[in-house]
Parts: sequence; structure tokens; C-alpha cells
Amino acid sequence: MFDGFLTGLPGAFQAALHGVLIADDFTQAIRDTMHCGGCTCSRSSFIGACLGAQIGLQGIPNSWKSKTHKYQSLLELAKKVTSSHHA
Repeated sequence: MFDGFLTGLPGAFQAALHGVLIADDFTQAIRDTMHCGGCTCSRSSFIGACLGAQIGLQGIPNSWKSKTHKYQSLLELAKKVTSSHHA
């Protein structure tokens, strides 16, 4: 089914998609992609968005949340975006 599909995609996207498909958990997926080097920022963003949609906030380690600058403000903004979408 995927024969030829991935070969036409940019390498960073292929690697991010691979990270999402084989991920056991959020932390390991992000750490694995960072160890690969290269465009870790875009891959991590994609992986985080996909796994966040699948797992939810409970999948993000509390230690990471506590180290995120303005986490509560960002969470409130995200809630506003999603609630206005469903209205």
C-alpha cells in the first residue's frame, strides 16, 4: 500500500511519520527523533501534534509540562481554539 508513497515525501516528513507509527510513548518518540539529528524541530513538532491528538495531555510527562514556559496560558488558548471550532 505504501510502496512509492513515502519516496515522494521530504526526508524530514518521512522520519516524522516513521516516529509516529512506531512510537510506544510520547517521551520516547521525541527523544528518538532528536537523537537522529537533522531537522529535529519540525519532526518533533509533527510527532508531538500527532501523538497529542492520539494520546491527549495525559501522554505528556508532567516534568515536561512544568518546564514549558507559560504552559497554563498556552493550554487555555488551545482550549479556546478547540471550543470555538466545535461551537
